[in-house]
Amino acid sequence: MSLRVQNFVITLVNIILAGILVFILAQPGKRKGEIEIKVATVVDPSSLPFWIAEEKGFFNEVGIKYKPNEVGRVVDELDNTVSGAFYASFGIDLTYALMRTSGDMKFVVPLYYVKGKGDGIIVRDTGIKGLADLKYKRIGYHQNTRYNVILDAVLPSMVPRGEEDTLDYMFEMVGLSLEEMDAALDTRRVDAVYLTEPYLSYFEKKGYRVVARDIAFADGFIGGMGITSEVNVSLRKDAVSRIETALRKAMDYIKDNPEEAKQILAKKVGMGFPIPDFVWAEDISEIEGFARALKERGLLPLDTLNFVKRGR
Repeated sequence: MSLRVQNFVITLVNIILAGILVFILAQPGKRKGEIEIKVATVVDPSSLPFWIAEEKGFFNEVGIKYKPNEVGRVVDELDNTVSGAFYASFGIDLTYALMRTSGDMKFVVPLYYVKGKGDGIIVRDTGIKGLADLKYKRIGYHQNTRYNVILDAVLPSMVPRGEEDTLDYMFEMVGLSLEEMDAALDTRRVDAVYLTEPYLSYFEKKGYRVVARDIAFADGFIGGMGITSEVNVSLRKDAVSRIETALRKAMDYIKDNPEEAKQILAKKVGMGFPIPDFVWAEDISEIEGFARALKERGLLPLDTLNFVKRGR
């Protein structure tokens, strides 16, 4: 190779390298030591720790740069988290996760969960006095759960003796987002709505009438969760640790600043719900116990139930 050709090649390589450097510097890029992740957020009150960490810069503090994927309804968020396509997902209801995985939860790693008590059915129509009056009616439920399956199993057993078959497959379940529920009742799109606490009390305070309480859960039900996966815990330990640190900061902030947290929640879901009771999932025995009770009571059609206990 002649000297002239060599100089030409060297010059060309330098130009290419300089172009790459300019491109990198022109991008916002990552800070030194920063980890870029993908997460999914379902518009649900149980996503509040993520929203707080986002609003207050806790992810930035721990060196996390994230690509958000906010959705109104759960579709593939659980599957993508289990596979590692997402580093974490927030607002995933336990009943949804149990049905989606057919009870095989060994690859799902809860970060935190919402714990509550009680449930009930609200109506607007004064002609509906009790459960027996829901025959041939439309009952709304939170679309990001599998409460429809639970109600199919439990409602027929709650009507007065002698009328046990009255509700059997004689009502229609309608999936609704949280912000749709009052409008759906007011416009008679549905005749009743099934809710868990604290959302039941919220709608009762708004003037809707409760016609039945403690239908499936008197106390201790587990609702929405923030989750990661076994894949992420095994292969992305640093990223998961940083996510956990940011979420812990957020949960402390919720406890110390409940009014501001309530405002952030209202802004995100479009309704002034009370702040749920968030529990850090160092021990998943409550989650497993609740899932086992659902299976043993026949409220979800689960042939198997499999959790993997981990020290957190």
